[in-house]
Amino acid sequence: MNFHSFQYLIFFPIVSFLYYLVPGAASIIYLLLASYVFYIQSDWTYAVILLLVTVWTYAMGRYLERRRDKGGSNRVLIPILIFTFLPLVILKYSSFFLQNINMVTGRLLHVSFSPIDLILPAGISFYTFQAVGYLIDVWKGKQKAEKDFLCYALFLSFFPLIMSGPIERAGHLIPQFREKHRFSAEKVRDALLLMVWGFFLKLVVAERLAGYVNPVINDYQKYGGCYLILAIIFFTFQLYLDFESYSCIAIGSAGVMGFELFKNFNQPFLGMSMTGFWRRWHMSLTNWFRDYLYIPLGGNRKGKAKQYRNILIVFGVSGLWHGASWNYVVWGLLNGFYQVIGMLLKPFKEKVGFASGGQKRDVFSRRLLKTLCTFFLFGFSLIFFKAPSFMTAIRIIKGCTVWNPWVFFDGSMSALGMTALETAILVISLAIVVAVDIMHEKGIHIRERLSYQETWFRWVLIICAVITILVFGKYGPGYKASDFIYFKF
Repeated sequence: MNFHSFQYLIFFPIVSFLYYLVPGAASIIYLLLASYVFYIQSDWTYAVILLLVTVWTYAMGRYLERRRDKGGSNRVLIPILIFTFLPLVILKYSSFFLQNINMVTGRLLHVSFSPIDLILPAGISFYTFQAVGYLIDVWKGKQKAEKDFLCYALFLSFFPLIMSGPIERAGHLIPQFREKHRFSAEKVRDALLLMVWGFFLKLVVAERLAGYVNPVINDYQKYGGCYLILAIIFFTFQLYLDFESYSCIAIGSAGVMGFELFKNFNQPFLGMSMTGFWRRWHMSLTNWFRDYLYIPLGGNRKGKAKQYRNILIVFGVSGLWHGASWNYVVWGLLNGFYQVIGMLLKPFKEKVGFASGGQKRDVFSRRLLKTLCTFFLFGFSLIFFKAPSFMTAIRIIKGCTVWNPWVFFDGSMSALGMTALETAILVISLAIVVAVDIMHEKGIHIRERLSYQETWFRWVLIICAVITILVFGKYGPGYKASDFIYFKF
């Protein structure tokens, strides 16, 4: 069930309204049933796999707590984590492994294995990581093993976050399930505003960008030069806005019922280095890799060489998490190399900084240059993220070298839907997004400022926002709304 589907617009208000009517003791059962109803809309087999992962990790959490109290070693934890990852590995990576095995056996032994056609349950990467983080926290004594099975099951299946996160921590979310939240008009209004903003990002901006990006990238051999360069820039915005829209709707949906989820994005395109960018982008996943992979590998505690190695390992694994294909691994490693190169060049950049700007390093021109460089470096890496294969990505890069700037002026873009009206709507929408991100960066939070205004003004603004989405959004007869991009991960 998509957040921007008609079904969700019926499902969510009913679930939220009834939540406040259900007695406190029954609220966990009620939300658990609602979450499974939400999830089972995709495929009932998805719910079976989720339930099996839930039962296994619940039991293992109780077991690990007992073994830890007796002084068990990490040899107890590792097999449990392997079995926890097993459904994800089998369902998501079997075809990838077989494809690579066939490349070797086909050349050496002239033998190949038939591909396995397996379903990939929606959200499995997210709830598996959530469960693994819980098990590790229990083993380390940071989290007590949850004794209430229903509460733990809700932790893994809570409908606002199960499809694409944010990846929550048990210590943050489970205690909230035990509270019976009282209705607060102020909190509900604030959460609804966040959801409206999410719908604006998805339906007005991200889907409009997709209308240009997908035809050009899918038929890259026909379009070259400025067509492809613009498509890559648009996809960079699309990916951010598509996932940020999901996060806003997810956090807002939970907020209407009084629950607080982790923030997933913090104005990433205002980051002035790749390291700064990744501290702002998909923060729940980035923090997960930091806490459960980068730090256990040694982090930055064992010298620069091993720190660089650890960064590349983390980003390589992160790329593979996003998709079972070598181009995703290349995308991850490329972003890792960006950070390593940035660290290696830091002394040189500091010397150049003094030479070119004196003591005034924090001038606007320099911040702008660093921000644009970060944006374009990330955008370049997304060629490997968006392309269906590594070789396709290489061909797209070659296609960008074609010189054809006249396509911006001879009406060629209109054939791809970029009419004067569509272009104006897109430019204005992106300007609004950039302006809002800049205001947030400066500590000016629109929803907080609106809370000081009179009720009539707030409701007029909400109504205007909804009308804007209805008028300029991409939906309706003849239009098939695309899934959120991160649903496939």
